[in-house]
Amino acid sequence: MRRVWGSSPNDVYISGNGASVPTSSLWHYDGNNWSVVNLPVGRFYEINGIYGFSSNDVWAVGSKQYTLSEDSSLICHYKGSSWKEYPVTEGRRLQAIWGDSQTDIWATGASTLFHFDGSNWNHFPFFIPIQGVQLSSISGLSSNNIYMTGYRNDIVQPRDTAFYYLYHFNGNQWAFTDSSYTTPTANARKFGVILKAIEGTLYSASDKLFRKEGSNWIIMNDDPLIFSLGGSSSDNLFGAGINATVYHSNGSDRKKIIIKEGFQEPIYDVWTDGTEAALM
Repeated sequence: MRRVWGSSPNDVYISGNGASVPTSSLWHYDGNNWSVVNLPVGRFYEINGIYGFSSNDVWAVGSKQYTLSEDSSLICHYKGSSWKEYPVTEGRRLQAIWGDSQTDIWATGASTLFHFDGSNWNHFPFFIPIQGVQLSSISGLSSNNIYMTGYRNDIVQPRDTAFYYLYHFNGNQWAFTDSSYTTPTANARKFGVILKAIEGTLYSASDKLFRKEGSNWIIMNDDPLIFSLGGSSSDNLFGAGINATVYHSNGSDRKKIIIKEGFQEPIYDVWTDGTEAALM
């Protein structure tokens, strides 16, 4: 399980890879129990991203099969009583979803970008490097101020060199705006892979925790173990990652949190409504 989203502490979803088990990619918590969410999409699928506007308006995106081939994009919508699949074509595995409103939603993934206008999902053009790009996160401050991150593995030695891309949408088009890279011996990362807009401020995380100020990314925490984030405001911000590493900032002070003695699993995502938090 890699993603979490909720409308309240009594309405929380988690998602991830379901392997060959058709009903283990999406789970729901009602305040007392976790239950499997059955999606009407066949046997093999995974859910990689969740986003919603209320308990009766939730979106989930992923892939119908474990491949990067065409026509594997999966988009499902919950409207209070049941889940419905929105058929899309010529799209690859989707990784993330975000929306400014119910009629302005974006879904991103492997060299794929879809936009929802309130009725239909359609492909949206953007710059794709010749090697392809794995779009991993999307978030925005308004309908005309949205950011998206992606990455690709270098094709020359060493093969574990990685390049990262930052895109921006101005209301009309997506533009490539910045890049960074990491190698086995150097970390020149300038922004994180995971993006989240929290109370009018854009944050990103991956090896560090960043905050966007103007055209610059400010490092808030340089612990290389951090790769996920969540919060309800600048006074309630979490950064988490490898070995159960969790930091919490209240705006003026930052402290490290021990979830449970002896627990060393990675924290992939964080959700909070300001009073309770779910770390997964």
